[in-house]
Amino acid sequence: MLLCERGLVAVPLTQRLEELRYRIAAISKPDALVAGAEKERPMVIVADFETARDAVTAAIERLRANAATAHIPVVGFAREMDDATQAALVARGATMVVSEAAILSHLGPLLGRALDVQ
Repeated sequence: MLLCERGLVAVPLTQRLEELRYRIAAISKPDALVAGAEKERPMVIVADFETARDAVTAAIERLRANAATAHIPVVGFAREMDDATQAALVARGATMVVSEAAILSHLGPLLGRALDVQ
């Protein structure tokens, strides 16, 4: 499942996920994350923290609080991601958080790692 409001990032991520043979369900609003995850039952969620970090973080906390979705790994990304921000987002429920450049260039290995963590 891809949670991303920015089309310039969503399009290449969608293409890359398709190349990796993932089934993609895309949502653009953080408030739809838990309901979408319950419906789609994704293996992993890729979440953009760039434009609505607080809303996405709150959605991930709701995801973790829901017994039906708590197990789903979340790979978060933003344009710039310092170590303190990464640690704070992981503490609030993300499985891992990386820079936008990393997610675009290393998507396959990052998803594999996120799935291994769970």
